[in-house]
Amino acid sequence: MAEYTIYTRVYSERSAGKLSSAKRPAHNALIHSELLDEFRNHAIRESTKPTALISASSRIIDTVRRVFDKWYTDGESLEDIWIAFIGIPTTVDESLTPVHAARHLAEECELEEPNLFYYEYVFEWIIPDKYVLHQVSLQTLIDRGLDWEKYLFADSHGGRIVSTEELRERVAVDLLPRQARHDPWGVGIYLALFARKFGARAPLGWVAHQLFYDCVRIKVLDDYAVLVKCGDDFSNIVDFELFLELDDGIDTGLCEWWLTGTEFELNFSEFDEWRAEEEHDIWGTWYYPDYDGIAEETSERERLLPNKAWDKLSTKHEKIRSAIEAEAVKIGL
Repeated sequence: MAEYTIYTRVYSERSAGKLSSAKRPAHNALIHSELLDEFRNHAIRESTKPTALISASSRIIDTVRRVFDKWYTDGESLEDIWIAFIGIPTTVDESLTPVHAARHLAEECELEEPNLFYYEYVFEWIIPDKYVLHQVSLQTLIDRGLDWEKYLFADSHGGRIVSTEELRERVAVDLLPRQARHDPWGVGIYLALFARKFGARAPLGWVAHQLFYDCVRIKVLDDYAVLVKCGDDFSNIVDFELFLELDDGIDTGLCEWWLTGTEFELNFSEFDEWRAEEEHDIWGTWYYPDYDGIAEETSERERLLPNKAWDKLSTKHEKIRSAIEAEAVKIGL
């Protein structure tokens, strides 16, 4: 199985660019001076000037806060707010991937607080489809039970959404360090249940582990002890066995209780059969068997002749694809 460096991108129907930049590309790659110029403009939060950059994050906690902020603060619709998981294979030459650490760019631009960009990464022009692993809407996350209001709001009456730093400390204090010493397996189960809400097509192991490491700080003290710290007020010294039990809890929650369970496997098998039939009908419209039995693609001329008929058929096929995706979401993919 391929190893990936994972990033997340939050976008909505209102976003200037979803998985592409708001600025139309003039050529394939930015030279370094152009990249820095684009980043200087990108770093001005209140700027409405389009740039060639698309931002992403390396932390899941930032991502969750951002989608809720778009809902509560910006007033956008649940079904219009999306998270994209982006995976860059570790075998890919870094110099050939159009992604850059924003903190390094901020340092080169001599911005006052480059660490504000510590977990941000930026892509040039577009996030290639081949790197998009999965996308999930906030509506789906809410439908699957993602309920973080008690962590997100400054008080029980709602109001402002807390900062990412405060959010991570709230999650950590409430769920992680106090339990970790006594029930690390249970913490792993909690992390697995959190990851499940993103669907089976998401990078589940990354989501589960990343939430833990987003919320606590780890420092190896010696061959036997690790300091697990949350904020400035709470810390535990644990042994390495804790992390093995944590991993076991994550594996149990994701695999034994879900992905290899009878219910999920039956649902997926039925879905896969139905999807294959639907996709075969679509395929049969655009390809046909030649006299030698080899499938040939319909020519461009044949596609253009009956415009209205093709448009109608294309609309029908788009509805089929939407129905397939809706069913995939329904069974937990």
